[in-house]
Amino acid sequence: MQDKTLYLIPTTLGGNKETIPAYVSNVCSELDAFIVENLRSARRYLRSIGFKKDFDNEVSFYELNKHSKDELEPLFTFLNENKNIGLLSEAGNPCIADPGALAVSLCHELKIQVKPLVGPSSILMALIASGFDGQNFTFHGYLPIENSERNKAIKDMEGSLKRTGYTQIFMETPYRNEKMITSVLKICNKQSKLCIAADISLDTEHIETRTIENWNQKRQNYHKRPAIFVLGN
Repeated sequence: MQDKTLYLIPTTLGGNKETIPAYVSNVCSELDAFIVENLRSARRYLRSIGFKKDFDNEVSFYELNKHSKDELEPLFTFLNENKNIGLLSEAGNPCIADPGALAVSLCHELKIQVKPLVGPSSILMALIASGFDGQNFTFHGYLPIENSERNKAIKDMEGSLKRTGYTQIFMETPYRNEKMITSVLKICNKQSKLCIAADISLDTEHIETRTIENWNQKRQNYHKRPAIFVLGN
């Protein structure tokens, strides 16, 4: 194990441990400090991959989430006081559409080595399964919640696709999926193509690419199902 290193630890996309390489468990077993988004789910995940240390007496945790991301001083201290640390996301790889990038940025300032570990990425898995251009693409993260702002974002993405040819990737909180899909199907040109990649890596996985016109005819219900959405040519 490297000296003074932040390890970027992948987690599952919904509980399928087969997507996590064995060496991730080996790395975690040697760590005694973790930066996590949610303490409870992080502990549950670590136990699921065979982590044996006593959480109360042998392990330190720092929670980094939307409520704590502005509190830099405690995070700065935590990084300085621990030799090797693991950073966990809630799903997939850390630092993509979550606050983990803040810890990585601080590590670069502090000259702490950063080592990413291999694991599942729903964004890349959706892209390669979409049939769209994987050479040039843009990931937009979560779309705005407010209706008019979300509709503008969808129009802008389709406009960018037409101008540049770049594949457009975005996501939504699962319980708002249906509302967002309805907006996409209403706003986008009927000949534009949309890929919906839901429940990636799970037994219920469903990935399908169709024209907007075709999606408007019949489709599955995606309410509360983790999904990635891709617009492309």
